Order: sequence, then structure tokens, then C-alpha cells
Amino acid sequence: MIEKISKLNNEFNKSFPEVYLKPSKVNKFLRKYSNEVERKIKKRFLDLDLDKNFVIYANGGFGRKEIFPISDIDISIVEKNKSNNFKNLEEFISYLWDQGYKVGHSVRSISDIKKISKKDIREFTSYLTRRPIISTNEMDNKINYALSKLWSKNNFYNAKFIEQQQRHSKFFSTAFNLEPDLKESPGGLRDFQSALWILQHCFDLRTTSDISRSKIFNSELNDALDAYNFIKSLRFATNILTNQNRLNFEAQVEISKKARLGKRSAKNSVEKMMKKFYEMAAVLSYFNEIVYEKYNEKYPKKNYFQKIKGIHKYGSKIGIENINLRNNKNLIFEIFVEIGKSKTINSIDTKTKSLIRKNINFIDKEFRKNEEYASQFLEILRSKYNLSSILRTMKSLGVMQEYIPEFKSVVGQMQFDLFHTYTVDEHTFKVVRNMRQMKLNKQTGFELEHELINKLPKIEILYLAGLFHDLGKGKGGDHSEIGAKTSKRFAKRLGMSKTDADLISWLVKKHLIMSSISQKKDIGDPNTVNEFASVVESSEKLDYLYLLTINDIRATNPALWNGWKHLLLKDLYLLTRSKINKEPMKASSQISIERQKNVFDSLDTKEEKEFITHHFKNFEDNYFNKNSSSSLLWQSKLILKNKNKEFVIGCKQKFNELIEIFVKVDDSPGLFYKLVNIFDRAGLEIIDASIFTSKDNQFAANTFITKFSRQDRVLNKSELIELSSKIEKNFHAVDQITERRKVKKKNAKFEKIVKIDESIDINKNRNLITVETVDSSGLLANISKVFFENDVSIYSARINTLGERVEDTFEIENFNKKLVPNYKIKKIISELKKVV
Repeated sequence: MIEKISKLNNEFNKSFPEVYLKPSKVNKFLRKYSNEVERKIKKRFLDLDLDKNFVIYANGGFGRKEIFPISDIDISIVEKNKSNNFKNLEEFISYLWDQGYKVGHSVRSISDIKKISKKDIREFTSYLTRRPIISTNEMDNKINYALSKLWSKNNFYNAKFIEQQQRHSKFFSTAFNLEPDLKESPGGLRDFQSALWILQHCFDLRTTSDISRSKIFNSELNDALDAYNFIKSLRFATNILTNQNRLNFEAQVEISKKARLGKRSAKNSVEKMMKKFYEMAAVLSYFNEIVYEKYNEKYPKKNYFQKIKGIHKYGSKIGIENINLRNNKNLIFEIFVEIGKSKTINSIDTKTKSLIRKNINFIDKEFRKNEEYASQFLEILRSKYNLSSILRTMKSLGVMQEYIPEFKSVVGQMQFDLFHTYTVDEHTFKVVRNMRQMKLNKQTGFELEHELINKLPKIEILYLAGLFHDLGKGKGGDHSEIGAKTSKRFAKRLGMSKTDADLISWLVKKHLIMSSISQKKDIGDPNTVNEFASVVESSEKLDYLYLLTINDIRATNPALWNGWKHLLLKDLYLLTRSKINKEPMKASSQISIERQKNVFDSLDTKEEKEFITHHFKNFEDNYFNKNSSSSLLWQSKLILKNKNKEFVIGCKQKFNELIEIFVKVDDSPGLFYKLVNIFDRAGLEIIDASIFTSKDNQFAANTFITKFSRQDRVLNKSELIELSSKIEKNFHAVDQITERRKVKKKNAKFEKIVKIDESIDINKNRNLITVETVDSSGLLANISKVFFENDVSIYSARINTLGERVEDTFEIENFNKKLVPNYKIKKIISELKKVV
């Protein structure tokens, strides 16, 4: 059988360009596989005389005749008569496994089926959708009767709805992840199958022919079947290539090549294929959505209100009824305006959704120029309720794409930067959703931001900046510049003032600057704040930019946001606000004196104060500017506790998911390189490093912000002590760290990214080296080794991991505390390119 499967897979690969163009052809391969399996099952079942006492059904994908290369073969064996012939059954199942099938099977009586199906909705669904392989009408009728009263339509619907929500939540409830699971993701095959189950049990429509004849979902069904076939074809190809259902980046490259999408670069071919996938996933999502919603609309309308402007409301639904939409185009936006006003209404009925989709061409050039409709759109953005769902529904129905033509091009637009996990349009909606939740105070830890967002003079300016900040992507050139021009034109089209249009355009143009400064520069340096303040100019612009930046980063990749990034952004915001508002700025020396005093006031004895005074005299003001009073006190207590130790270390939890590590030790060449390797061995990733050497170059007092590579949990006190002991033990045990083999975490790229920039911080008289590349195991150790071998000291390090990409910035100086000479910088860059 393995040979036949291999032959079928090869045949599919050869035919894939044709299948890609006409996806329904995938069904020929699915049926071939299913028929071959079924033939063997029938023969063996009959050869062993099992049909005398049992019947056998196909379930799941096998039941639909949709067996994919990695599918399980799900079968149900049901007792006709009481039998002790289990030896033959065992032989039958063993035979199937010997054929290379992954068999999922059950052997039950009808009584057993009734008991388990009553408790388990999945089992009930499996039996509901079974297909007979060897059975009798009598047995079919008995099973149907046993199932008939177990799950009412309402209970079945509710159970399936909850089941679907739980499944969707595993994928952040979006069909627009960059590496989708073709089977289980929202918009994947399971969404279509789930809709069919609802149609079968709740609408009594058992087949697609029944659905077509009913004319309830006729037009949507045809589109959904096309989308279903397309995604099935991708799943078949992905299964062959990777033995999984997740269409990862590497598989996208290979499958798009097999599709022969013209003479394009790998990136362009993937982009074209995935854009089509997201379009098809949206079709399946919509079909699933209207099937589920339609069932809720089957019951008599309650709380019916008089028509308002051609709109009717009932329960939590709103719709347009008995009206010519061509002559009442204002209702297209008015229905969303009404949802935004209501606390109880949150969705449009299915009939109206279909009406809008069928007449989407009404949103034309004249519609876009209409001042009344422009005012309605702004009113939608000012909605008191439901804004996030309103915008998503507008996209789902095509309204957003037609009213903002630039938005159409980013629907399903891939992002090849290795740190976004969503398409451009999905990321955009998540940005606005984050803004909305921040305004409503639905997230903890954002008290300052909640206060700021509710003080904005015009919230629609922030939302428009959020909608347009990435709309320039995929058009060639700087997306921020392109988006700035586009957003300005749109704001003018809405009739907004020149001042407001300029502000929106400026926000889009500058939407990356605040995150870049906070993650790459020393925000404790007054020059950094002065430079940023000169760009921002006003506190109003700063408020908008800060809120846009935070919500943009948080919507990029759920794994990337942490308390440290939040702190850096918040500190930059507060320092810049003080500067713009011309509040008295404390001199570096004043900050240093105050923080030292705070530490002294917290120490108990004269002896402790004298000891720490002596310790503090070893450092310049920048050491005290970089460390807060609480951090300095924590470090001081560690030093006092370990007066006679050469190696002082402490670990403490920071922002729940992060760990702050302080190390005081005799300075030595390659110290940073050694510590990086030791942290790596302990499973720690460095996010930020502050490196301080005493004035006499005798010892170092370094602080690291770290996180565990494979876990994000709060450590208890004993675990932190154990971690400190482990690091200390490894430090003393290792005199020289051997070079690690570089192993990529993931080769998720279409074009190799290696970008190394160098500059000079004139104020500090130090060199800056920024390394941008794909993340890899041991990367930081390799970089620090290059610095070590070139006799260069690392003064500070910002380790900015962005998904599969890193942007690491190092502040370095030569061994003699001077600038690194140009010839050595060139040598360092050359060597760095070899190791990254």
C-alpha cells in the first residue's frame, strides 16, 4: 500500500499546476485514495466473516471520501449480534495497521453508541455523518433511531458553536495567520465542515444538493465549494511535502514553485498564492458565519421596532428590509452607524449581509466623493460601541475595500519581515482593536494609556492613523511615505481640516520612529530625548504617536510584547513630554546624587553606608542614570551580603515574564562573551544589557534583562536562587567557552537578511553597531566573540528579538576607551557577516 500511496502522491505533484488552476480536480485524488482504502477494508472484513455479526462505517474524512496523505482512517464497527468473534476483529485491525494506515477505530453496540453520543458531541457528529462501507438498512435505521433524540437542534447548535470558538481561540480567532493550519484554522476546512454539520442537523439539509435546492444559501454555497476545493488542494500538497497541515513558510515557497505561477521570484509567487488562500479562507469564514447566524434568525422576531431610516432592529440584530438599495445608498453606512450607537445591537442579519455583498458595486467613485457618506464614515469611527466588529464586518462584506481602494491591495498581503504573524489587513484590525480596548479600559497595565486615549481631542484621528499606517506595504518603496500620502488624501476626501489631515499623515509617516528609538538608543541620555522631542514638537502629536506605537507593536506578534518594551516606551514618552512642556529637567549629576541618597537612606547601619559609598565612587554618573533607585538598592544589598565574594549575582522577577540579573565580578577580557554563553546554556535569552566597568577597570557591575527561551512563567524565590547558583557554578567551571555550532531556529525567509550598520555617538564618543538578521541559536555569543577577538569592549547592548528576526544594537569602544578606528570597524563588520 505504501507504494500505491507514493505513486498517487507523485501523480498529484505532477498534476498540481492543473489542480491549482482548477481545484476541483483534487477530489479525483482524494477519492482514489479513499476507494483504495475502502476496497481493502471491504475485502478483509468479508474474508474474516465479520459481516455476520458486525457492520462497518467510514467516519470523518474517510466518510467524506476525503483522505489526505496524512489522514487517519476513521472507522466505526457496530455489533449486529452478540459475538465473541473478537479474535478476527483484532486480526482485521492489525491488518489495517500493517498496510501502513493510521487507524482510528471503535467497536460498539448500538446501546454503547447511544450512551457515548449523548455525552460527547464529537462522537454524536461522527455517527451523524457516517458513511456505510458494509451495512444493512435495518442497522442504519436502528442507529438513526438511537441518535434521533439525543441532541436537540438548539443543544447541538450551542455545543458546536462552543466547540468552534475553542478551536478558533487556538489560532487567535483569525484566518489571517502567516502560517495557517489548513485544516483547523478559522477559514480552514473545518469551518466548512462545521457549517455542513449545522445544515444537516439544524436545517435538515443533508447534502450539497439539498442545500442548493433550498435556495437559502445557494449563491454562498457555490463560492464556498470553490474555496473548499482550493484549500483542499493546498492541504494535499502540504501533507506530501511536510507531513503536517500547517502551511509554513518553507512549504509556501515549494508549493508556489510547483504551481508554476509564472516567472516570478519566490517571494512574488508565494505572495500571489497566499493572497488567493486568504481570499478563499475569507469565503469559508463568511459561509460558516452566515450558516451559524441564520439558525439564530429562524425564530420569530422579538422586540421589533418601527423602521428608522429604512432600517429595522430586533433583538441583537439589525437589517434593511423592503427597500431599493440603489436609491438609498446611504443605508450602507447608516446600518453601521446604528450598530455603533447601540449597546444591545451587535450584528447585521444574514439577508442584509447578502444584499450588501450583491450590491457592493454601488460604492463607486461618486459614492466615495459624497459628503454625506464621508460624514457617516467619520461617525462610524466615533462609534460608542462595537467599532472593532463593525470594521471587520465592513471588510467581510467588501465595504471597506470599495470605500478605501488602497485597503483592497493589502487584504491577504503577506509580510516578509519575519516578525509579523498576520497579514497586513489582519494586523491593521488588531491595531484598531487594541486602541478600542485601551479606550474602554479592558486591559490591565495600561492605566496611563487609558487616561491619554480618553483625553484625545479627536479619537478618529488615532483610528485613521491605525487604519492607514501599513497600507503602503506591497507597493514598492517606503511604506511609511506611501501611507502618509494616501492617508492625507483620504482625510481630505472625508472633509477633515488641513490640520487634522496633516496630523494623520505625520503619524503614518513617523509610526516606526518611537519604537526604533526606545529599542535601539539609550533613552536615559538627554541627547536622545532632545533629538526625539525636536521631531515630535508638540505634546498632542506625542500623545497620538505614543498610543499608535504601543498598539502597533502589540498587534504585530503576541509573543513579542513584554513589560520591558512597555517600560522603555513609557519612559521615552514621559521624558519627552517633560522636555516639550519645558518642565525642569534634572541634570545627570543631580539624578546621580538623588539616587545614591535614596539608597543610603534605605540602608540600616553606618558600616553598610560606608561600604556602598566606597563602591559607588567607582562609577560615573551614567551608572546611576541607567539604574533606578530600587535597582541600585537591590544591587547594594546583594553586594553587602556577599562582601567577601569575587562573584556576586542576583536574579529577580521583572514584569512577570522577565528576569533581571545583576552580576558583579572582576573585569576580564571577553567577560560579556563568557556571560552570554553561560546564560545561553541556562536557557536564557538576553533582551537588554547594561555594561559598567569601574573607573580603575578592576571590576564590572552588569545588569541583564532576560527571559527563558521556552517558558513565560513567574519563578518563585527558590527557583530564582537556584538559577543564580547555576549561573555562578557555570561561571567558575568554565575558563574558556568553546565555540558553539550555529543552528537556525527556523529558516523562515525568502531572501537572506543580513544588514549591519555602524555609526558614531558623538556625545558619548562611542561606536554603534546594529546587526539585523535572522534569529539563530548562539547568535549573540557569536557576535560577542567577534568583538572580544578584536579587543573591543561592549558598553551596552540592546537585544531586540522580533519573531524570527533580530535587530541588535551594540555600543562599543576600543580597548583604550577611545573610538574604534575605522580599519578595525571594517574588519569587525566583515567578520560579523560571516557569523550571522
